[in-house]
This record gives sequence, structure tokens and C-alpha cells, in this order.
Amino acid sequence: MSTKNFLSSKKVIVVSILAVVAVSAIFVVSSMMMAQATAQQQQQQRAMMTMPEIKGSVSVANATMGFISENVKVPFVTAANTAQGQVANGTVLGGHLGVVQGYLVYTFFVANTSNQTGHLVVVDAGNGQALYTSEGHTLGSFGPMSGHWGGPWHGGGGWGGPWKGHGFGWGMWH
Repeated sequence: MSTKNFLSSKKVIVVSILAVVAVSAIFVVSSMMMAQATAQQQQQQRAMMTMPEIKGSVSVANATMGFISENVKVPFVTAANTAQGQVANGTVLGGHLGVVQGYLVYTFFVANTSNQTGHLVVVDAGNGQALYTSEGHTLGSFGPMSGHWGGPWHGGGGWGGPWKGHGFGWGMWH
């Protein structure tokens, strides 16, 4: 082996060792920085957990309750009666106050047990008018609980059926 090749091999080895040392140093430094950042984040979280209760000037909870009490003019029972009247032989199986397409409304699931169909009925919370009544869908189309009374019910109180997009079920409008 020539002296020139031997020196060239030594240079490659030295450069390789320096590269490994540099990469290792980068990993060590970045690990230390990550550990420090994690420690700072944990310290901030502890500080937030020990923060005393604050009283700001704008309470979202109060504003929301104020909005609802100022704008819901129709009681739930009255809206349920309106919904029930929208479906022949209708029986309201459940409903709730919520927002549909940006409007504060009641949504009800109304069943006609005579022909085994269920309907989504949307009632305006401000004036009590029925805004929408869906076509009837067979109660058997509501999934695993469909054989029981209240076929549209799913598990722990959720709704079944084709009205998932309205807070109802898992079917065609999911």
C-alpha cells in the first residue's frame, strides 16, 4: 500500500469520526433542549393548575344563558306538541334545543307507530312554527336498537336513525 493511499484512508477515517462526533453532539444538545422545553411546559401547566379562580369581564356562560333566555320564546312542551301535530298519529319520542343551520331550534324525533315510521321535525324556538318535517323512515332502519320501543334510541341516550346530522342517529344523513 502506498503512503499516499494510507494517508488518504486516515483522512477518511478522521473525517468519519468527526462527522459521528458532530452528529452525536447535535443529538445530545437537541435532547437537552427538548428536556428543558418539556420541563418548562410542565412548570407552566403546574402554574396554570394552581392559578386561583379569576373573574373576567365577559362570561361566555352567562352570555350564552342570557342569549337563550332572551330568544327561546316557546317552551319545550309547546314545541313538542307542534312537532307531534306535524305527523299523523305522531308520538314524540325525544327532542332537544340546539342549533341547526345557524338557527336556535328544537329538533324532535316523532314516530308514527301505526305505520312504523319516524320523522325529524324542526320547530323554531322563537315563534313555535314547524320549519321542517322529514319524510317518514321505517323504524327498523335505525340500527341495532330498532326492535325496541323507541327504536331510534342508540345506547346511552343518543339518537338512532337517518338524522345523525341533526343530533339523531347514524344513518343516511350521517
